[in-house]
Amino acid sequence: VLRIFLVTLAVCGLDAVQGEIPNEIQHFVLSLLQEHDGEVMELKQEIQSLRQEVSLLQSSYLKVLLELDDIRRKENKEVSVPMEAEINGKIQELGIKNLSSQNTTQPNAQHNSAGSKQLQENVQHVRKGRIVPHNMNGNYQTAFSTYISKFISNLQHNQQLVFDIAILNNGNAYDETSGVFTPTTKGVYVLFATITTSPGKSLEAEIVKNGNVLCRIYSGDNTLYSPGSNMAVAALDIGDRILVRIHDHYHDDGVTIDGAFSTFSGFLLYETD
Repeated sequence: VLRIFLVTLAVCGLDAVQGEIPNEIQHFVLSLLQEHDGEVMELKQEIQSLRQEVSLLQSSYLKVLLELDDIRRKENKEVSVPMEAEINGKIQELGIKNLSSQNTTQPNAQHNSAGSKQLQENVQHVRKGRIVPHNMNGNYQTAFSTYISKFISNLQHNQQLVFDIAILNNGNAYDETSGVFTPTTKGVYVLFATITTSPGKSLEAEIVKNGNVLCRIYSGDNTLYSPGSNMAVAALDIGDRILVRIHDHYHDDGVTIDGAFSTFSGFLLYETD
């Protein structure tokens, strides 16, 4: 009888078994469930703790990959530096030839001066348009990748989200204390954010530039952890303020954001004049 009661209770709920099982057994089983309720909560907390540990291990793994990538870039730099010197030598040689021809005949002075200026402009354009400029001159372009170190509860309207752990911050344009990305180079950037909500919670967030919305994100599910993502490609000026915030009042209360699975990233696609 007890086994039938437990199966029925698990499948159909308490209402389905009331009146079918003696009150003594009902009270006994319910007392057992209440007695072990604390253990169930402890297991849930342990699971959350394990998920955070897994997230930290993933972050450590990413850092190792980035370090290996830096080593490979340094090796490529050693190979590419002679190429840069050779290119500069050719440019200088062309410049010297141009100046020599300018001194040869006076009537061609204006023409040679204009040609020299155009040559320098073309050289700067080629240098600026290199697909992988850091492999050529050792300068790393702006790029950042971040996540939140903890769960976030009791969200406020239009709350600014602070992604306080930076896995990558080339150019130091991202501030881990405020969550604001401030470009130091004018250009077109790719910006990406993911917000993961706890089971039964939902929210809307947005990537904004100087208070203006670039894109919005929705995340929410009744029973599962739910990641929501979006990407923006935007022309940014030096000093612009880029951040992620909650969209107005569109959020639930309680533990809402799983920080370890919530990220904010961006990088310079190309420079503009």
